[in-house]
Amino acid sequence: MPLVKTATEQLRIRVPAARARKVRAILDKLGTDPGSLVNMLFAQVVMRHAIPFSITETDPETEVIRRDPTAMAVINDHKAGKIKHWHSMEDVFGE
Repeated sequence: MPLVKTATEQLRIRVPAARARKVRAILDKLGTDPGSLVNMLFAQVVMRHAIPFSITETDPETEVIRRDPTAMAVINDHKAGKIKHWHSMEDVFGE
């Protein structure tokens, strides 16, 4: 079966050098490289018509806490100086 050539485009991106080094080390352990990762990402964007992961300001666990009025009340009390320290999760949630 003949090899079909596809047109390619070279992309140049700038990322912090320390991040690039960390990513290359991880990808090397996974047996791939940054170019292949970008190709995988682009393929997923085309298939899904969306970014294939959620873009959030914080991690999902933090978002759960932010939506919990009891947790936020305790955190706000702490910020206001009404609570000096916590010893356990029971102190935070009163359980």
